[in-house]
Amino acid sequence: MGAHFFLTGGTGFLGSSLLPRLLSGFPESRITLLLRGTDDAEAAARAWVLADSVRRNHRQIPDAAERIIHLRGDVSLDQCGLSPGTLSELVKSVTHIIHGAASIRFDQPIAEARRVNCGGTRRMLDLALQCIAGGKFERFVYIGTSSVSGRRDGPILEDELETGQSFFNTYEQSKCEAERIVRDHFGLVPCTVFRPSIVIGDSTNGWTSSFNVIYIPLRLLSLGLLRWLPGLPVTTLDLVPVDWVNDAMVHIMRRKDSVGVVYHMTAGPGRAACLGDVVRSAIDYFDRRIPLGSPRAIEFVTQEEFDLLRSGMRGRQQEIMKQLDALLPYIGVERRFDTRNADAMMNASGIRLPLFREYSEQIFAYCLDSNWGKNPGGSQQSTSSGQQSQEKSST
Repeated sequence: MGAHFFLTGGTGFLGSSLLPRLLSGFPESRITLLLRGTDDAEAAARAWVLADSVRRNHRQIPDAAERIIHLRGDVSLDQCGLSPGTLSELVKSVTHIIHGAASIRFDQPIAEARRVNCGGTRRMLDLALQCIAGGKFERFVYIGTSSVSGRRDGPILEDELETGQSFFNTYEQSKCEAERIVRDHFGLVPCTVFRPSIVIGDSTNGWTSSFNVIYIPLRLLSLGLLRWLPGLPVTTLDLVPVDWVNDAMVHIMRRKDSVGVVYHMTAGPGRAACLGDVVRSAIDYFDRRIPLGSPRAIEFVTQEEFDLLRSGMRGRQQEIMKQLDALLPYIGVERRFDTRNADAMMNASGIRLPLFREYSEQIFAYCLDSNWGKNPGGSQQSTSSGQQSQEKSST
């Protein structure tokens, strides 16, 4: 009998791309998704959409519908909203819990952010302890974020967590607190922690289902509505494509020596893109593809100058600038994420992190071709890691 994964966050951008990689990377495995829904029919419909997407886009997994099942529940509820009977059957067979569900809103009150991100993590760890008693459990995987570093700058090590840092928002704070909860269980539960940075579209075809963070200024730039950015052109922007993140996580999950370790799923020093290069490549692409009356241009200004410019804006201009608030924490601090733990696992894997300049046009093209997600169409995801490493050397 193969692995049995219990996965939260499976309908999200990262989670939906992870599904086919788990099925390919762990032969004969099956996945139980925890899905919210107003009733069983709604949850079942969401599960069918996910399984059908895997079947259509990954022909090497024709039995996806049989291997992906679901339970209706919610990580914010006691026992995840599962009945005692369902829970009893689940803990007897689950070998891996992958906890990826989270509230990613930046503007929530801290109590609400903690309710989902910290409370949900506690409940999943409680479930892991019950699964250990069931006798088949192997690993708890927590998908966190590199943003637990908050307002820190300079080198950030994988083994560090609380260093007295403050945070830009309640999302960062609650995810830091949730990771602490996981770390406090290292002696009780076999855990692996992953910290992705800014996850963007698939490096092979640009696919994304999430047009947040850098996609907001990219869209404004494409429309000719963005003229200023706070920061320096040399500031690093740690962007990682979703296919590499998931291929890397599955590879590391398969290694028994990765238990009890934290891994930055980040580009890191020497591989992260510079803000100026990202802006220049976007301007070059949009000017060629959808030229305006005059070439696009961005002026980099200090935070103080940017705040002064915003203070004089009214109406539509002010609303446009508000859209940038999700990006500002990522370009206002020079972070250098150490990747020694991750590199040690990935060096001999054949799974290479592509540099942003190698796939940037795929990212920009998907934005325009999908009309920024309004007309997604086409293949959503690249091949899973086994085929990917053979077919495309950059992944």
